Amino acid sequence: MGRREYDRHGNQNFLECFGGCSFDGFEEDFMMVPEVEAESEFGHHHPGKKKHHHQHDHQGGNVGGISMSTCQRLANIIGGAVITSTPACVVQRNRNINATILGRRTRSPLALPFALSFEDNRNGRTLNLGESVVLQEEINPLMTALRKRGIIVTAVHNHWLFDQPRLMYMHWENTGDPFQFARNSFEAAREAGLF
Repeated sequence: MGRREYDRHGNQNFLECFGGCSFDGFEEDFMMVPEVEAESEFGHHHPGKKKHHHQHDHQGGNVGGISMSTCQRLANIIGGAVITSTPACVVQRNRNINATILGRRTRSPLALPFALSFEDNRNGRTLNLGESVVLQEEINPLMTALRKRGIIVTAVHNHWLFDQPRLMYMHWENTGDPFQFARNSFEAAREAGLF
């Protein structure tokens, strides 16, 4: 079973799949760049494997070659969900932190994210961005784990006032294979004890 959402122009910008549904019927709605499509479920790239694809502009549901099915596969790597596939593929899962802001319990994705985005696909290399809420004691372990995987850590800061425990946010980036970035980001988070 699946669910689609459309923007005010009628463009599909979200597709959620649950309960064993298949994306086979949706694939023609989105362009799949051959280099990204050719990656197997085991993360191996098969450069010779090409697939017919349709060209779409930014308003047609595709930005830089990240299809909805590819975006879902990236979400699966982190055990998360597709938030949107346009203008960039954004995948996210919440951290399991018992947090309050202004004395109120929060489960908001704005407060507890582990999120990745992927865009501007050029021959299987995308701009990859990451953000996660981190507890103060998780900052150095996560930063170390990301950096040893060749990922650039760009910022550590707070977002909220009067939060308990103190919630900090780390941002990271690279350009490269989106599947490798998703795997490396999630492995770094697990190594640092976030999951």
